[in-house]
Amino acid sequence: MILESLCDLAGREKLLASGDYEPKPVAWIIAIGEGGRFLHLSSTATAVDGGKPRPKTMYIPRRRGRTSAAVPDFLVDKSEYVLGVDPGAAGRDLRPPEDLARRRALFAELVKKAADGTGSELLATIAAFLDSDTERARCIAELEGQGFAGNDLFTFECRGKLAHEAPGVREWFSGARQEKGAPMSQCLVCGNVRPIVDKHPLVRVPGGSTSGLALVSFNSDAFESYGLERNGNAPVCRECADAYTTALNRLLNPRYPDCDGTILGRRFVRLSSDTTAVFWAEEESPAVDLFSSLFDSADPDAVREVLDAPWKGRQAAAISGRFFCLVISGAQGRAVLRGVHTGTVEQAEANVREYFECLEVTGADVLPLYRLLGAAALQGKADNLPPGLPGEMFLAIMSGRALPRKLLWLAAQRCRAERMVTRERAALLRACLSFKRTDMEVKVSLDRENIRPGYRLGRLLSVLEQLQTSQRAKGTIVERFYGAASTRPATVFPGLIRLAQHHVPKSNRPVFYQRQLGEVLDGIPSFPATLNLEEKGLFALGYYQQRQEFFRGPATVSEKEGDSEANKEQE
Repeated sequence: MILESLCDLAGREKLLASGDYEPKPVAWIIAIGEGGRFLHLSSTATAVDGGKPRPKTMYIPRRRGRTSAAVPDFLVDKSEYVLGVDPGAAGRDLRPPEDLARRRALFAELVKKAADGTGSELLATIAAFLDSDTERARCIAELEGQGFAGNDLFTFECRGKLAHEAPGVREWFSGARQEKGAPMSQCLVCGNVRPIVDKHPLVRVPGGSTSGLALVSFNSDAFESYGLERNGNAPVCRECADAYTTALNRLLNPRYPDCDGTILGRRFVRLSSDTTAVFWAEEESPAVDLFSSLFDSADPDAVREVLDAPWKGRQAAAISGRFFCLVISGAQGRAVLRGVHTGTVEQAEANVREYFECLEVTGADVLPLYRLLGAAALQGKADNLPPGLPGEMFLAIMSGRALPRKLLWLAAQRCRAERMVTRERAALLRACLSFKRTDMEVKVSLDRENIRPGYRLGRLLSVLEQLQTSQRAKGTIVERFYGAASTRPATVFPGLIRLAQHHVPKSNRPVFYQRQLGEVLDGIPSFPATLNLEEKGLFALGYYQQRQEFFRGPATVSEKEGDSEANKEQE
């Protein structure tokens, strides 16, 4: 079902105007004249919206996907294949001259084979250039003067036309890609009996090899069964393999163009350096277009658009259509599917709306997902989280399940380890405690009616800290006692309360602090020996919200009344 939907997406967005061609950034165009004479070299890079110059995206012959073997691509390739030169890269030695010579010979041989098969004068001209050491040397000299990268792609121009776009060249390449002698079988995607592709196109998944990863790869006898060899164990025809891999590459690319060159909407969220979530719908929907900005940048306007969605008219198909979400990780050898969710756009939009409502907390703006994940991780890096946890969180949001308890534990642990409750952690804790949970209510701001032990004890620590701060004491009790207070309250708070009774009369607002202590302690019949995980989360929230209440600015009515009564007593 997932692969079939990806094929439908490729057709709906016109990603396969030609199944044998794919969009890639081509950095250089080598202009060739009669007899293979080198004319000039031109760069296609231009700055977009004042940003970094980017190579022009062209539809080029679909690349074969390389691993360690030397395999040339047709007409458009890197400098080591086209010209036999290697500029090198950070952390990698230059290729030996004999390897470069072999790569260049393989590329030239493929062009000559196409020229002989088509009788094209254009390809014959390019073949003559590739055979001429003098003309290639002139091109290399001009190229080195301008500077280039090892992964830059080169193409050829003859008589004002790009060689790979010539009609006869397209037809030859399409025929060369046909699976000759391939076994016939029923395709797992379309259900038709067709020749089975031997090697599936690669998908560029962040965290994996830069050349791409295979989603289907039976590279050992242990993976095979029923006497089938290699990818015959997962039979897919060429058309479907091109379609689903093209759709996945489109979803994983922030600037993927359609056949007309229009940049398509972003449909992925980076969860960590090697894990990405992609999503799409059967019908075009404004909500799906907003999801990436909701989680990557948490644009307030985008969030408001989703929150206001129930009060705006929508086409029925736009909200009732099927919605799909995949979480994929890149590894060295292949891509790893971490999780799958399917539902409707309406359900996903409602879940996202509730998630952002649960993130609201006193003093916190709308926060993107990467900041929330970093708040629960060591050194603030999401890569330090347990593998799979970012994906679990994202799928829980989209599918409408309670967030993983592991995330609640990690956020509470970071508060304890760093003795600090940041706004990101407070928002994350509130989401973990309230999203799709009915066993407790956690309000946005200070809840004076909440009598849960953890929440009251967190408030109590904040009041004691404020009392100590008012006397300009060195250090704070939070730095010394937060860890013990949030795990073993009975061992810490009795002593802190006794000390507070000595500090209150010496403070500048004794009545106010006495009232604050009385109000918080009124809901605590006794100090518990320990706190469970949920209570630890409530402890951090209670501390944060009470602290934010003190930072609100002007004195509240209760403070003014307390100061007034204190002045009367002194008179």
